Amino acid sequence: MQLIGRKREQDRLKATLDADEASLVAVWGRRRIGKTFLIRKFYAAHMVFDITGLHNGSMQDQLGHFKDTLIKAGYKAAVETPANWLSAFFMLENYLDTLQTKKKKVIFLDELPWMDTPRSKCLMAFENFWNSYCNRRKDLIVVICGSAASWMIKKVIHNRGGLYNRVTHTIQLKPFDLQETEAFLKAKGIV
Repeated sequence: MQLIGRKREQDRLKATLDADEASLVAVWGRRRIGKTFLIRKFYAAHMVFDITGLHNGSMQDQLGHFKDTLIKAGYKAAVETPANWLSAFFMLENYLDTLQTKKKKVIFLDELPWMDTPRSKCLMAFENFWNSYCNRRKDLIVVICGSAASWMIKKVIHNRGGLYNRVTHTIQLKPFDLQETEAFLKAKGIV
């Protein structure tokens, strides 16, 4: 299916492809509104790592899933499940270092609030990943997404720690307006 509507959102995403620096994009909105579809469809040609957190998964579940997703993306090193999130993001850095292409590379962390289980220090490790690795590169776009709007706003948008003033683009995805709804229905062949 093609992308329908979302003109303002697509303009913001296009700005990240045109930027001469790394971009950190935070996307939030209620469930089943099209956040994941928008990101995957728009950045399809640039996606190098795409993971969705596990709903109600433990820290070990999340880390095992991260490792498996990294292998599926093409990470070739012998890999054991990382012991913590700092190690997991270090593995992601090693994988990104192996990619030779000059074009923009997109890392998509979908449902990041689910990955940040109690006492896991996932957000702390992500802050370190962004500040010590990503923002030094001009070819990276990191998209973090979540349905838990309060978590995204409190922990990312209004962050007073390592992500303070680091988010370059925010997108609050809302339901289609009437014009977008009409275009969507027409695309589905519904009169």
